Amino acid sequence: MKPPHAEVLAVRSLPRQRIYQVLLDEPGRAWTVRELAASLPDVSVGAVTATLHLMLGERLMNLVRRARGLTLQLNNEGRATIEQITQGWSAGTTR
Repeated sequence: MKPPHAEVLAVRSLPRQRIYQVLLDEPGRAWTVRELAASLPDVSVGAVTATLHLMLGERLMNLVRRARGLTLQLNNEGRATIEQITQGWSAGTTR
């Protein structure tokens, strides 16, 4: 795993933890911002949007071609990266 340029992706926050957990729970699923936000009613749409866009910019997500809306899917690099980040949080190491 290469460290993300957007270091904020490694900063522990409750919204980010929840987003990462949902992505890791269903790594093969394609998500729109709306779908992911709906699955996380306690996380703001803004936090979901910002996180997904940063992850896309870091190439941790792939674009899925669909008729409507931005649809993203966690790729292998993304899965490895957020697994390593969340394991670091569990071990008490944060950026």
